[in-house]
Amino acid sequence: MRFLSFAIVSFFVPIIGFASVLKYELSFIQSKALEGDPYFQGTLALFYKYGEKGLPIDLGEAERWAKLAAEKDGGIGMAVLASIELEKGRTERGQFLYDEAYLHSNIRELAKSKDPIAQFCIGLMEMDNPPRNIEKGIRSLERAADQGLATAQATLGMIYFTGIGAPRDPQEALKWCSLASRQNLPLGMFYLGMAYSAGDGIPKNNDFSNRWIGSAAERGLMMAQLTLGMKLALGDGIERNLDLGVQWLRQAANRGSAEAQLQLRRFENLLVRSPSRQSSIDAMQRQSIAKMAEKATLPKNEDIKTKEASEPEIKRLPEVSLKEEVTVSDNLIVFSEQKPANPSSNLPVPKRNELQSIRQKGLEEYKVQNFPKAKKHFLQASKLNDPVALRYLGIMHFLGQGVDLDYPKAIEWLSQAKYFGDQEADRYLKIAKTFSQ
Repeated sequence: MRFLSFAIVSFFVPIIGFASVLKYELSFIQSKALEGDPYFQGTLALFYKYGEKGLPIDLGEAERWAKLAAEKDGGIGMAVLASIELEKGRTERGQFLYDEAYLHSNIRELAKSKDPIAQFCIGLMEMDNPPRNIEKGIRSLERAADQGLATAQATLGMIYFTGIGAPRDPQEALKWCSLASRQNLPLGMFYLGMAYSAGDGIPKNNDFSNRWIGSAAERGLMMAQLTLGMKLALGDGIERNLDLGVQWLRQAANRGSAEAQLQLRRFENLLVRSPSRQSSIDAMQRQSIAKMAEKATLPKNEDIKTKEASEPEIKRLPEVSLKEEVTVSDNLIVFSEQKPANPSSNLPVPKRNELQSIRQKGLEEYKVQNFPKAKKHFLQASKLNDPVALRYLGIMHFLGQGVDLDYPKAIEWLSQAKYFGDQEADRYLKIAKTFSQ
């Protein structure tokens, strides 16, 4: 069976040449996959997983095609299936499939023949599967990216943006994310949007950030849907729209995001008790981008529509009884399941009033995005272990608001906030730890 699958794939070498596979239309790749060729089945699986060639991200379709390829010992399919299993938390199964692909398929021969799909898969194996070889993995990703595979380009951008496996390099991150974004790849769009949000290697621009992240969310990227939902629900760098924020959080939750599920419950309950519901976000915030920046353009594509990107009808939930203190301002929502017990609550009344005044000044400056002044007030309040101030210092370091983007410092501040009783800090702490890994 293994010999047969290798023969089938090898048959196409003189016809199309591996390096040119990216030049073929999606319809050609789909037709070959339908004919039963394991190489093209694996390639189509990868395209569905990451949103290549204008396809919406669809993990169900990705898994289906990957299994069909893996049944014929197709190395690409095995590798894609391994990455899906790892993302589901099935570590042993994922590592077994990676080993099978590497040892008992044609994937190494494909990579040596400069096939960009195989080179990308080898890169993931080196980085995801013990024993890890990060440097070798990045070299394989670079070879695939240089040939124009948008998924490899975006993955490199993610690596240099987060500093996972390589030193953080904002300029390299921007280069690769921009290239991937020009090919409409959601992961590239998302990290380009995050760079604009934080002003990381590029001038901070909330409008560009929201449009790029919105485009990635429309194409089905779960982390973009979660991020956009939180930004809209909190009014973080965008006009607050709780309705729309809940819709995006629901889409991310439906795709399996545990963080989105946690946040969705809170914001849904806040939504049903809200006296008025905003619907003022410009429709352009959720449309395809025509031309966003000199070196980061995205052509319009009206044909790309996904079921998840449509705006679902909002269903009001029954009132839920929560012991929850809620503070709502134009741009901020602060809530906790119980009032935090912290040393500052034991201060004499005059000192406690002074602390509340300092914290409020910080919140007001944060609301109008005057981050240097907000930081000053939050630092004053943090000296008295005020959990809200500690949380906002963590958020500012996580987003690079008025300070250098610094995940370890963000984790430190958020950990202190959690220690002193701030329930919300734990949500942000989990996200910050994910980015710092």
